[in-house]
Amino acid sequence: MKNVRPRRVRKAGTPTANGSGRTRTLLIGAIALIGIPLAVLAFGFIKHSIVRRPVSATVERTDMFVKAGEHIQVDVVNSCGIDGLATKFTEFLRARKFDVPEYSTTKARVPYSKVIDRIGDPLSARKVAYALGIDESRIETGIDSSLYLRATVVIGMDYRTLRPMK
Repeated sequence: MKNVRPRRVRKAGTPTANGSGRTRTLLIGAIALIGIPLAVLAFGFIKHSIVRRPVSATVERTDMFVKAGEHIQVDVVNSCGIDGLATKFTEFLRARKFDVPEYSTTKARVPYSKVIDRIGDPLSARKVAYALGIDESRIETGIDSSLYLRATVVIGMDYRTLRPMK
């Protein structure tokens, strides 16, 4: 009779060389528990980073909320020489609940669009700039209480980069 080695009997709970089924199940569960929330967070980040949210007078930023009954009066000045641009920007702002009592065109050409604060209310000027996609560094103060406006939008030669044109 040949020498036959008896098989080793594995005790319950001791892992085999390639891992027990229980360990594998726990590992898959842990990956799912961590992976699914990470996938949801990644989807939300991509959605909000790539897809632009609509812009309105009631801006999404908490420091940019328009108070109830607040009216931001703005005039629009076309300083780039393109016909109909002041009208387009006026319609864009009015659709977002800004009050645009007048718009005009000037022969002076300005390289960059800007917002001019007319009454010393930088928050209103920031709201207008945010709605149009004008950088906050292009907000100027030019107080003129005779205009009865909070801000003036000057459309410059960079008008193609602004939100009404997208």
